[in-house]
Amino acid sequence: MGKLISPLFTTWPWIKWGEERGLEIALRDGINVWTWSEVLTQINRYANGLLQQGVKRDDVVVGVGKNSIELIWLQLASIRIGAHFSAINPKTPMNQLHQLVTSISAKHIWFGEGQESISGTWHHLQLINADYGVIATTWQPTRLATLTFTSGSTGLPKAVAHSASNHLHSASGLLSWMPFDTSDSWLLSLPLFHISGLAIVWRWLLSGATLVLPTEEGLLNDLSGVTHASLVPTQLQRILANGDASRLALKRILLGGSVIPTELTDEAKENGIECWLGYGMTEMSSTVTAKLADGLSGVGHVLPYRELRIEKGEVLVRGEALALGYYRSAGIMSITNEDGWYQSNDLGHVEGAELHIQGRADNMFISGGENIHPEKIEKALLVHADIEQVIVVDMPDEEFGQRPVAVIKSVNIIDCSTLTDFLQGKLTSFEHPARYENMPEDLLGTGIKISRQKVKEWVHSLPLSK
Repeated sequence: MGKLISPLFTTWPWIKWGEERGLEIALRDGINVWTWSEVLTQINRYANGLLQQGVKRDDVVVGVGKNSIELIWLQLASIRIGAHFSAINPKTPMNQLHQLVTSISAKHIWFGEGQESISGTWHHLQLINADYGVIATTWQPTRLATLTFTSGSTGLPKAVAHSASNHLHSASGLLSWMPFDTSDSWLLSLPLFHISGLAIVWRWLLSGATLVLPTEEGLLNDLSGVTHASLVPTQLQRILANGDASRLALKRILLGGSVIPTELTDEAKENGIECWLGYGMTEMSSTVTAKLADGLSGVGHVLPYRELRIEKGEVLVRGEALALGYYRSAGIMSITNEDGWYQSNDLGHVEGAELHIQGRADNMFISGGENIHPEKIEKALLVHADIEQVIVVDMPDEEFGQRPVAVIKSVNIIDCSTLTDFLQGKLTSFEHPARYENMPEDLLGTGIKISRQKVKEWVHSLPLSK
């Protein structure tokens, strides 16, 4: 287990580390490195550059681009002057990008290299490394700092408002179990526009360790020299299959995904790599529960600074990691009930203090009088060696009302008739998909999650006789 690092900073984290660990490496981008002292200086310079361009306290600053050192500077410099920072997926279609930017009343927008810009009433920012100067804005950890859009897997994305305190409490709770010390380094392998990527930055700021940015040379190259990474099982599988794990410095991996084969985590352990998994959400600043992978179906125990309870089968959460609310142009909208609990819409139960997730209430449908949870079917199919991703949705059926359809992305061509035999003993007969479809490329998504709503719309557009 790790040690509990206090999330209660008295100043900006980079100022603390600049004073205490000024000469230690804080940030690495390819061959370029910055010490904590240099990070402190750079943030102040870029912050002054934003002020020179008219960015003010409480303005919303949007960054559109893939992970880069520039996006890191923009985020931290924006927060430093009291502005609110929001990273948006660079693959977002132009019309939706316009909607998202408008929905949060953004006044300033920065586009990464090669990004197509959009016109509007906002000011297009540049990253200006201005003369160093004292910034007036003081450290106020509970004020709004970042806006992160939900995945929008079931509808229009919502902008979740977090404070620095939310992020630091989230990081502290996880790192009290999953050690990440000043001598360690974490690869920023997930996008900053997603809470799982943003959370890596705040774990770095909490711990005073090293943040490593990805390069164009591929994941294996990026992993060389880092001790921590956030990966999906297929990425870990490829690393182990290539026999490359033994020459890496990796100590711990935080794995995402609903199905994590025991054989995979056992092999990783043999190579000196701990595999952690958990359950989280944007509204709780990332991870809520966690555990060392053990091959069992639970998603772990509740981390410090979080509370969890089950009410009528639904997971409710609260705590210091809970977001301030949803952000709209009119301000921040509360997301809690009268008792301060956030109703996640996730269905679950607790066994032996460990959380088990069944799926989302709004994904469930009824087929022939039986409740169908798509996530249960997806989990069963993902055990298949050739299936990388799967989304199960309902389709109209004259006899049963609704029937499940599985839309899959596979490594190799699969004879779908064999999947019926594969699912025997894993699912009841009424849970077996009535149809299988190959996932079109344009549905694979522009973010971490595939949009269930878009998959459903596509399935409903297909001929019923197919």
